[in-house]
Amino acid sequence: IYTLSDVKITGDTVLSQEQIQRYVLVKEGQVFSRTYLELTSDSIIAALGNIGYAFAAVNPIPEIDREKRTVGINLQVVPGPRVTVRRIAFKGNTRTTDEVLRREMRQFEGAWFSQAAIDRSKVRLQRLGFFESGSVEVETVPVVFNVKETTSGSFTFGFGYSQLSGLTTTLQLSQNNFLGTGNQISMEVQRNTFLQRYSFSFLNPYFTDEGLSLGYNMW
Repeated sequence: IYTLSDVKITGDTVLSQEQIQRYVLVKEGQVFSRTYLELTSDSIIAALGNIGYAFAAVNPIPEIDREKRTVGINLQVVPGPRVTVRRIAFKGNTRTTDEVLRREMRQFEGAWFSQAAIDRSKVRLQRLGFFESGSVEVETVPVVFNVKETTSGSFTFGFGYSQLSGLTTTLQLSQNNFLGTGNQISMEVQRNTFLQRYSFSFLNPYFTDEGLSLGYNMW
């Protein structure tokens, strides 16, 4: 068992020492833990990645004293160049239009690269329900979102019977990504001896660029 004798942060940290210390989980006097050391490196890399340093690295350099059973750690920060996202592209959306995907982006073209914004954009694409579960992947050089589309509509046909109304037939058709626009439509027909019911609904979740939705129902 080795104890940490010292923890130093060197290199071009970009962030202030006070800010960078928030991500350091290894402290002097602790029992050495490779897990905490890796989490510290990953946290610093993530922090730099959120302000444009897409290729940041942290190199832990150990200084071992075998007689005293201690190890000092020098966390050498190498931020690399700060990166601007020039273009965001999409692959695999054979049916869904680019506009539907682009409006879910939280990483913007012409802005500093942000890993948090990339991750948030990926989550928002997956939540659309237009793609296979877990299929949204991101390439960061350049920024490309790879997707695999899945079925986004349903068709239901059914029968029912009661002594009061007799045989009831129901037909329902719904599509959550109508013609690849991201708009939602639903149509239903229900008929029996005493009733003929027709309904239609429509929803545009992005009627405005700010995300205001517009929908209506007709019976």
